[in-house]
Amino acid sequence: MTTVLRGDDAAVIVVGGGHAGLEAALAAAKLGAETLLVTGDPDRICTLACNPSIGGSAKGQLVREIDALGGAMAAVTDRVSLHARFLNESKGPSVRALRALADKPSYVRVAAAMVATQPRLTVVRGMAEDLDVSAGAVRGVVLADGRTLRAPNVVLATGTFLGGKTFRGDEVRAEGRFGEAPAVGLSAALARLGFPLGRLKTGTPPRVDRTSLDLSIMVEQRPSSTPLPFSYASPPAFAGPQLSCWVVDTNDRTHALVRENLHRSPLYGLDLIRGIGPRYCPSIEDKVVKFAHNPTHQIFVEPEGWDEPTFYVGGFSTSLPAEVQLAMLRTLPGFEAVVMLRAGYAVEYDFVQPTELDPSLETRRVAGLFHCGQLNGTSGYEEAAAQGLIAGINAAQRAHRRPALRLGRETSYIGVLIDDLVTRGVDEPYRMLTSRAEHRVLLRHDNADLRLTPVGRELGLIGDEAWDAFSRRRNALAAARRHAETTRVPPDAVAGIRLPAGSTLADALRRPDVAIGDVLDRFGGSADPASAARAEIEIKMDGYVRRQQLAVDRAARDEAVALPSDLKYAAIRALSLEAREKLDRVRPRTLGAAARVPGITPADVALVSVHVHRLTAGPTAPSPAGAVSA
Repeated sequence: MTTVLRGDDAAVIVVGGGHAGLEAALAAAKLGAETLLVTGDPDRICTLACNPSIGGSAKGQLVREIDALGGAMAAVTDRVSLHARFLNESKGPSVRALRALADKPSYVRVAAAMVATQPRLTVVRGMAEDLDVSAGAVRGVVLADGRTLRAPNVVLATGTFLGGKTFRGDEVRAEGRFGEAPAVGLSAALARLGFPLGRLKTGTPPRVDRTSLDLSIMVEQRPSSTPLPFSYASPPAFAGPQLSCWVVDTNDRTHALVRENLHRSPLYGLDLIRGIGPRYCPSIEDKVVKFAHNPTHQIFVEPEGWDEPTFYVGGFSTSLPAEVQLAMLRTLPGFEAVVMLRAGYAVEYDFVQPTELDPSLETRRVAGLFHCGQLNGTSGYEEAAAQGLIAGINAAQRAHRRPALRLGRETSYIGVLIDDLVTRGVDEPYRMLTSRAEHRVLLRHDNADLRLTPVGRELGLIGDEAWDAFSRRRNALAAARRHAETTRVPPDAVAGIRLPAGSTLADALRRPDVAIGDVLDRFGGSADPASAARAEIEIKMDGYVRRQQLAVDRAARDEAVALPSDLKYAAIRALSLEAREKLDRVRPRTLGAAARVPGITPADVALVSVHVHRLTAGPTAPSPAGAVSA
């Protein structure tokens, strides 16, 4: 079904062609909504503007979940991957994550091809300058050239372009990223509508000529010797030649140059930057100043493509003047004769507090307006893509008058990401970490399809072929588990370890010193190696999963208590003024979400619970047993 209201240009307009915009536009169009993707440069859709990597700790789980729901990022990466390996393999399946480097030019080409072949999706070249809003609802987007595009659903995925400024020493430019104009009018439009704006900052390191490095004295990081695709649909094959990365350390000379030139830093001496930078991806200036006790910092030297002349110097983000950057680079081992092809820079941009959003990513202030990506204060391609997918889904759902998709924290890292944003807000660029997910034992790389593919299928994002493949994987996993639980092994038949009489394959696999490779031959033809490996993870994690599920069930009781959208917190007199203000600003949808608002205490939650119970049951209803009286 295609949805376009009479008089409108489309059902959904997506502003911004980065990772969030791509996922939003593809999802909305796949779900049957006529969609316009507005971007300043259609030739640069989904550019990897900073590092060449996708995934990594916690981010890899996001990519896997995007794929399981029917998004694009995993499939694009697999087609252009030049280096892939698992991180945290020794720390267990809960935090194991895939990371891949992409050939940057090919990434753009593959993403653009997806856009070009997607029915109901049209790309519009232009810069959004204003929003057409009336009666509390968005009606369309006004472009800088005077055109107005009309649609009842608009997704803003503006990245670092909203009021963007770049900094390199005392050189300040109005740019969203290197050489590209910022979106200025849109900031004013959001401010006029009452959205609270703030400033955040990020940065990128210098790029260097790969032929000018002496790689022989660096520590080599080889890629996996076997193909490691993100997407469940990708074939287990290399996309092209697999390339190594290298690691070096900074030293006293590097740090001395940073300290000697801090007076030329727009962040420190020049005091030009007001935005808060990312805590978990600091500049080299921040590392030297804030972690002065560390004598060295690791620097990752990574190729940006199969045929690209540049290497990305990861961990060396800086906004010092270009000549200082070159001098700093030449203190690194193997960089003595380096040629710097592009200097690093910092970029500062506007964001809107995500507490303005419902978990569907629709704003509460303007109906039909959705925010995603760095506009919500996040950093990273993966965080942006995950939000873009949800915003695009829900814009299309709204166009079809269908219920919004809201993912819980127990279902996915995407659910954790969005819940953190809308209930807690941000005061620095938000990056996904495994430590943010309290149910990470359940949210593993290996089981993303079991958690989310049925959701994608119900929405309409998972086609018949992908669903059939998922069903076969699910059945094969179930068969492998049954075989392991019911097949007995002789006491001394596994890896030379003596097992109690009557032990099964599953009993053996529960031992930490037995791996699937020790018993794979005992599955015979009942399971393929991939299904047997997934069964091993499930069997080893059984006890942890059961305990985690009890915690999820406890949390679900509070999540089941819906809070009225018009709840008057000011009427709960026993609440502190601080609690009333915070709850009124965030307006959590459930009692569980209220408990996660920063500064809200268990006593505050109990007071809200009693108040809602009385509203529901009537004014004469007794308080719940053990409840605190409001």
